[in-house]
Amino acid sequence: MTGKQNRGMLLIILALTVAAAIVAFLPKFKTAYGLDIQGGVRVVLRAKTEEYKGGKWTPDKLEAVRHIMENRINSTGVSEPLIITKQPDQIIVELPGLKNEKEAIDQISSTARLDFYLLPQLGDKDGNRPAIWEQRSFTDPKTNEKTEVLYDKSTGKPLTPEQLETSVFSRDPIVTGKDMLPNSRAEIQATNSSAVIDFEFNAEGSKAFEDATRANIGRFLAIFLDKKLLTAPVINSVIPGRGIIEGNFTLESAKALSDQLNAGALPVPLVIEETRKLEATLGKEAVAATTRAGIIGLVLVLGFMLFWYRLPGLLADIALVLYTVFSFALFKLIGVTLTLPGIAGFILSIGMAVDANILIFERVKEELRSGKTLRTAIDVGFKRAFTAIFDSNACTILTCSVLYYFGTGPIRGFALTLGLGVAVSMFTAITATRTFLFALVGMNSAQNASLYGVAHQWTPDLKVMSRKMLWVGLSLAIIVPGLIFWGMGGIKKSIDFRGGTEIRMPFAERHSTGEIQKALVQVSPRYADSRVVVSSDPAAAAKVAYITTERLNDTQRLEVVNAMVKNVGPLTAGTTVTDVGYDNVSGTISSEMTWNAIFAVLYASVLIVLYLAFRFSIGGFIEGLKYGTCAVLALLHDVLVVWGSFAFLGWWLNWQVDSLFVTAMLTVIGFSVHDTIIVFDRVRENLQHRTKGESFSQIADRSIDQTISRSVKTSFTVVLTLTALFIAGGSGIHQFSAALLIGIISGTYSSIFNASVLLVWWKQNDLGMSAPSASSASSPRSGVKSRSLESLPGDRPMVSGNAGGLRSDAGAEQNDASGNGDRASNSGSGAPRRQPVRRRRM
Repeated sequence: MTGKQNRGMLLIILALTVAAAIVAFLPKFKTAYGLDIQGGVRVVLRAKTEEYKGGKWTPDKLEAVRHIMENRINSTGVSEPLIITKQPDQIIVELPGLKNEKEAIDQISSTARLDFYLLPQLGDKDGNRPAIWEQRSFTDPKTNEKTEVLYDKSTGKPLTPEQLETSVFSRDPIVTGKDMLPNSRAEIQATNSSAVIDFEFNAEGSKAFEDATRANIGRFLAIFLDKKLLTAPVINSVIPGRGIIEGNFTLESAKALSDQLNAGALPVPLVIEETRKLEATLGKEAVAATTRAGIIGLVLVLGFMLFWYRLPGLLADIALVLYTVFSFALFKLIGVTLTLPGIAGFILSIGMAVDANILIFERVKEELRSGKTLRTAIDVGFKRAFTAIFDSNACTILTCSVLYYFGTGPIRGFALTLGLGVAVSMFTAITATRTFLFALVGMNSAQNASLYGVAHQWTPDLKVMSRKMLWVGLSLAIIVPGLIFWGMGGIKKSIDFRGGTEIRMPFAERHSTGEIQKALVQVSPRYADSRVVVSSDPAAAAKVAYITTERLNDTQRLEVVNAMVKNVGPLTAGTTVTDVGYDNVSGTISSEMTWNAIFAVLYASVLIVLYLAFRFSIGGFIEGLKYGTCAVLALLHDVLVVWGSFAFLGWWLNWQVDSLFVTAMLTVIGFSVHDTIIVFDRVRENLQHRTKGESFSQIADRSIDQTISRSVKTSFTVVLTLTALFIAGGSGIHQFSAALLIGIISGTYSSIFNASVLLVWWKQNDLGMSAPSASSASSPRSGVKSRSLESLPGDRPMVSGNAGGLRSDAGAEQNDASGNGDRASNSGSGAPRRQPVRRRRM
């Protein structure tokens, strides 16, 4: 990068920083918070089952309504909603703060049934058929919204619902919204700038629509939404199965209808039974504790980077601050809803964001030890670190994409925030840090090698492959007991999965969530995971608290109600203990959401295997499959370790798996392959320059020794953050932090002691395939062009200072950027050129 290019990039980074800071810190751009921090609205909806025409109403029909509701709410931009069912016919929806509560409620409660009918009563466009009805448009002066109304020409009056029911809806429609594919979209027509909805039918609907339009050219086709006329255009030509819906839409209303159609039509109408405003479920103390813990974790990470990497560490700290500002600004712009675990996850991402910097700085230090000048070391170090950074982040983004596509609700929100975090961290590490480092090249004060922590070096001689059974045995010693405890019922599902009993306590005075939860624990420790929300409606006479516990019988329910009256406060006047309402409700995590997450992880694992098979196809695609499969097996190891650990903790400490545990598991899965790819990337590089007689097992050992320092450091920064959250973050995220701690530590272990061991075992037992030689290996490394070890323009020799570790033999295993197999030398050491070895069986 030339000085001019670097100055231009510095200006771009500065401009982006200013823009991000404006978005992040100006009150004009609002931060969206979840129910636990800012409260929201509780809506109880009843399905009008008496209008259901599909046979007997069953519990699975209510679950289908719930699924449609989830899709609709996600389309409004509201994140982290809570949706539960109350048999036989009620849906309870809790929504965090909305810009337009009424609009959102109207959208989720409407049926959104779309029907296409021929209207012979309107005649035809040529006047060959007399019209007994006419279509008129009206504009509401208050809302400026246009509506279409059908009039009876003989009476001059609008048609009544009864007339429409008899004359139109008594017939079967040509097609309905059920025949449409879930890919409709709102758009603006270029011809007249009107908003329309582009739609497409499935195969059956396409044929029916095509046949109907072919037989009725010149006649009128009416489109009804929930039995209200949208439009009645003339059929001008045969429509094969794709078209547009023209109505009196604004772009916003067209998008709302498009979202409803994509979500699906409700089988029955919904009516609103109750609407209440809710207080936040967590106090300010819980949010403050988590924020405080996050600041402690951030300070620890910043201090570690500064201590270990000196000047580059300071630049990484600046890039980390930029990452924080950029991410927070993006969250505001796209409307990410921050809950308490969401804030904890954001803090965690700060610890994870430095992993790319650590990879880069370790590579730069290696190049400096081999005698390269500062500019060359930075340039080559970035290029050699890029492959591992790119591959690991690509696997995470693949996982996020699959989770977003198959997931619903909070799973999609998690995938979006994780994917954004990965993209921003790559930008700050690859672009910002690199730009800052190149800005130092021309400064005399930056030439001292001691400023780069070159003397800090830890290269162990672990001989991992000589103890393969030991490492696998240690993993089994952790996983097998966990599976046993799982089989013994150690996994305790919370009410998020199981559902429970909701008790509606009408207190005479307002009582906080904390007071009620404390009283519940006094009744029995098994109520510790109960969910409590309190109505904040000042107009209500009673201050209602909604308490959801595990499923209760009548005796247990009365015990809880009496304890609440005794330890919290009296009920509203005229209400007795026996008058307190209750119902059994479903969990907040549906079985469909759970299975979607499981299938998404399976699909993501297959994609990771295929991706790594391509990227590590040294010796062919089949050889690459070994790398991908071993990486995914290490991922499975981490999942089993976390799952088994919670089975053990559930058995002994009654820890329960809840929605936060699901998020923690997804995080572990998203980042599990990072450290594995660090090791595999070095194996890939060393395979191209293997010495004569060196086996694949020895190459793997050498690669682990060369990368273990950076693997441990990348995980250590995350562990620092998680430890702060675990200790000081409050009880709300205690188990969440524990699950992540276990997963991250397991991921570091499995990448070093499991993934590579499995790979070596596989290759040693593959009698039909030997490791590729240096002469035949082809590298998939992208972006690494041939470059001489001569100094780049503008290089200055490094001043050794007191960094006594700069020796020519320190780079014995390093190669020039062109990968030509020469041993790096900075003092004419006369190191022999490595000779390619013949292919041999390992």
